Amino acid sequence: MDEDLEEAIALGVRRKIYNTVNRNPGLHFREIQRRTMVATGALQYHLDFLSKRHLLRTIKDGKFVRYYSIRGKQLGEDERLMGVLRQYSLRRIIVFLLTKRKATNVQISKNVSLSPSTTSWHLDKLVQFGIVGKRQSAKKTYFTVLEPARIAVLLQGYKRSFFDEMVDNFVDAWQGFG
Repeated sequence: MDEDLEEAIALGVRRKIYNTVNRNPGLHFREIQRRTMVATGALQYHLDFLSKRHLLRTIKDGKFVRYYSIRGKQLGEDERLMGVLRQYSLRRIIVFLLTKRKATNVQISKNVSLSPSTTSWHLDKLVQFGIVGKRQSAKKTYFTVLEPARIAVLLQGYKRSFFDEMVDNFVDAWQGFG
């Protein structure tokens, strides 16, 4: 570790926050707070401190601000995708589609325990982001993940950061095919 980084994270609480973001890119404020158990004001202070020292950077993602390490592994174009995968309902829909290849809104809603209207709303977002494709076949509309290998690599690489049994099961199955 270089001297600037070592000095900036000399405090135990700051080191904990930095390491959490470094290992889990794309977390939002409340998730960092849950994982580090640092009080709101203190967490905001330390995140701002780390950002001013050019150790963390933020990306506005709708109503969330997501945090990424500047010195850690860089995601490049996958940052936006990681922001989507950090959203529980969207992640569950994506993982379900990865395992089934294609599915209808009704099939997805049943398997991810969301109402059909909520599932439809999430699917529209995923289609808009270019993560999921939509194809009409006879009277049904099917949804598929457009770049399954790219998403699988992210899920596999950051498996431990999701705390999600569905991701664990998918990654275990995906690795079994490799």
